[in-house]
Amino acid sequence: MGAGLAFDAAQERYTRQDFIVLNYHVHIPAPDPMVNPATLKRQEYYGVRSSPSYVFDGATDGGGGGADAAKSIFDSKVDPTIEKRLAEAPGARIRLQAKASGSTVKVKAAVSKVTSTSQKLRLQIALAEDMVTYSGENGERFHPMVVRSMALDAKSEQGFALKPAKGGTFEYTFDVAKAVADAKAHLEDYETNTRKGGYTFRQKKHEITGGFVVVAFVQDEATKAILQSVYLKPSVQ
Repeated sequence: MGAGLAFDAAQERYTRQDFIVLNYHVHIPAPDPMVNPATLKRQEYYGVRSSPSYVFDGATDGGGGGADAAKSIFDSKVDPTIEKRLAEAPGARIRLQAKASGSTVKVKAAVSKVTSTSQKLRLQIALAEDMVTYSGENGERFHPMVVRSMALDAKSEQGFALKPAKGGTFEYTFDVAKAVADAKAHLEDYETNTRKGGYTFRQKKHEITGGFVVVAFVQDEATKAILQSVYLKPSVQ
């Protein structure tokens, strides 16, 4: 809870143009009704084995602690790290467009001015819900920037590959109804097969009821470092 409160404070201090948080919910330490296939893939990618765990631009920097640890986490880790990152030049430029229409969100991202020559650069695009209200076991009621889906290249079933020091333009359409159905199917499978009937969610939070948010970021999968990220609320058609 301490880490969550520290990051809440950071989101109040900094604008979304300077500081972007994505929350990937996982079944740690207890079953979580906001987990979906996309968040499980990111859990595997980062090798997360405890929750809360937080990562700054790809670098793991600790865990949670109780509510009384929030100020210490913010003062000693969160705020200094943000200030340090803001002083560094971005390693790429991203121009992002997004339009919501019915149960789809169409996204177009143009990447340029890539400085890295890594062979493993990838553009990731996340569809998140701006705020989810749910009283979890740790007492937190408000959950910002809950990731609901990640864009997948049809060939690799990952984010979009970038050539070293090269950009590109990429388009993707999020099927919100499918994301909801996939999340619901996962939670039901978790109850039936993973927990073999030994657990039932008191409330499944697979539905997307809040505002859509799109976040795009360029990441070096060799080091997990993030070169640049952008945030946008889709326009509505």
